[in-house]
Amino acid sequence: MSEITFQALAPEKAIEQQLPTMSTGPSGMLLGSGPGGPVTMRLFRPEPTRLYLAVPEYLRWLVAFRAMCIGAHLSVIATDHRRWLTLADTVRACGGTIDVLNTPENVPGQGRPFRPSLIIDETGAVGTTARLGAWQAVAIVGDPSSPKAIADLRVCEMAMVSPLDPKSGENLRRAYALQSGQVKAVTDLDESEVVLASVRRVVKVRVPPSPTEYRLLFQSGPA
Repeated sequence: MSEITFQALAPEKAIEQQLPTMSTGPSGMLLGSGPGGPVTMRLFRPEPTRLYLAVPEYLRWLVAFRAMCIGAHLSVIATDHRRWLTLADTVRACGGTIDVLNTPENVPGQGRPFRPSLIIDETGAVGTTARLGAWQAVAIVGDPSSPKAIADLRVCEMAMVSPLDPKSGENLRRAYALQSGQVKAVTDLDESEVVLASVRRVVKVRVPPSPTEYRLLFQSGPA
């Protein structure tokens, strides 16, 4: 598995101390704040990227919206399209593009450096085995406590999880070769926090919507 996750950017004084970073590809988006400062998550690179996504619906919206803000075309594969209509309307009103689909037939074959492709797969239609193209990422919506989660997590370069129950934490530990102490340190999450994990690395990230995001997405969005 290639190392492709996230990078913690500290304030200027801390940068001089050469804090550890998690380097990824050449295109990234701001996810939130961690112990070292702002955390960027880089989904798009010449090679495909898989993200295991197990978070509340509003955080799925945030990931999708922020990907759109850095130029990504969104493809959402879902059985219930109604839950995505507000996001789709907002994305289009902001100049972005989004398709809400039942099947993966109309998903782009790849993205481009200036127009990457993000697939949000709620149905398992793309999953962990489908072929992806360059500058393309898939966010696989799953249950990290399920028996098949370890196998799925190992195929994904990174995982975003909230909340983190004991079974989910154990599956993350086994899938990404984490130490028990690493998992224990990120178990107690606030409402706006997520765990972001990759091979041997894990961090707790606070991911609140900005005032603008809240106004655009959630004043009349999902409950």
